[in-house]
Amino acid sequence: THYSGIGGQAVLEGVMMKNRDKYAVAVRKPNGEIDVEVEEYKGVCGDKKFAKLPFIRGVFAFIDSLILGMKVTTYSASFYEEEDEKPSKTEGKLEKLLGNKADDIMMTFTVALFMLLPLFLSDLLGKYIRNASVIAIIEGLIRILIFIAYIAGISLMKDIKRLYMYHGAEHKCINCIEK
Repeated sequence: THYSGIGGQAVLEGVMMKNRDKYAVAVRKPNGEIDVEVEEYKGVCGDKKFAKLPFIRGVFAFIDSLILGMKVTTYSASFYEEEDEKPSKTEGKLEKLLGNKADDIMMTFTVALFMLLPLFLSDLLGKYIRNASVIAIIEGLIRILIFIAYIAGISLMKDIKRLYMYHGAEHKCINCIEK
């Protein structure tokens, strides 16, 4: 096999595939039709020389993947927004209770879970373990365990299971092309 230069990601009910400056996103609409959009994306820096330097290249590649990923995810979700306009009983109660602060609360919870909890736990262990390197390793292991538990937890959600299936389909497409 040879490297094709193609990358991609799963989106809601579809996949996005990218090679060089072109990408295509295919989404299965609620009526069963497949909508395909082909676009060009040059990245935040385009063809600037400094953006090709080691380390800097990785930073900009990461930023580009975030920007493009959000764009295609929003695009795929747009087909399903009309369908989900009436909130579930839980969402309606949560919004009445919290108003627009629900997103802020979720962001705070996420930061606390992934950043503050491992720090707090490693500080507790620091009372018993005096080696800073061992504490750093333990903190890293705690972060990994929390991340794995988080992935396992969200994988129980029906929509996320479906997204994982499309993620597998994206890998299979690239594998076929490279073979």
